[in-house]
Amino acid sequence: MIIEIDGIPIHLQEEKTAEEVKPPALFFIHGAGGDCSQWNRQAAYFRQTHPVYLLDLPGHGKSGGGGEKEIGAYAEWVRKVIQRISPESPILLVGHSMGGAVVQTLALDPWQGLAGIVLVGTGAKLGVLPEIFRMLEKDPESFFCSIDVAAFHPKTPREIRDSVIQGIRRCPPPVIHGDFTACDRFDIRTLMDKISSPALIICGDRDKLTPVKYSMYLKDSIPSSRLEIIPEAGHQVMMEQADAFNSAMAGFIDGLGLPA
Repeated sequence: MIIEIDGIPIHLQEEKTAEEVKPPALFFIHGAGGDCSQWNRQAAYFRQTHPVYLLDLPGHGKSGGGGEKEIGAYAEWVRKVIQRISPESPILLVGHSMGGAVVQTLALDPWQGLAGIVLVGTGAKLGVLPEIFRMLEKDPESFFCSIDVAAFHPKTPREIRDSVIQGIRRCPPPVIHGDFTACDRFDIRTLMDKISSPALIICGDRDKLTPVKYSMYLKDSIPSSRLEIIPEAGHQVMMEQADAFNSAMAGFIDGLGLPA
């Protein structure tokens, strides 16, 4: 579906679900340069039991706009979309990398229906190497080629690598540059104890972009949280090890104890 917000068309993929589903609704937010297709293996699994929504942030995927340069700005887009579609129903926010920063920002000022958060391959601070900006400005092709080395476990199959890389190639380099600018400016380490929502933190054991220590910091800093480190996975853990990822997330949802 396309939702027009502030004159900008925002694409929200609402998965066809089974006839009987239970709360919470699952709302997935992709990372820098990505789009909602990065969550396809989660959508296929969870649409049997829960309402599922996959968002393309402004400037990404099928959404209009030119992207943002602040995590807080992306968070406001997400808040407006949620207010439009389901302001009172329990929602579980799931965010990968930059999307995880967006989720943390929203969790600092939660609404009553926020049932919990899932933070995937992310951190409370997301510094970006200057070389990334240089490549995006001077030689975007070298940036796209670097993804194959940086974003995956060595054993990740070629078809998964190609799917991720092709998805990021669809995003205009200036939008990706803005995403990384937003990540580089993001730092909420002094605010982490204000996140009161139940949190599941997931990280691949070979994540080079947001190493395990980032997730351990989140676990130590968010009062009601648990950490799952998934073997043989890199930064794209939800695609590389979808079965293990989905199982961890399903167990977390069950533990929320929401009424059916």
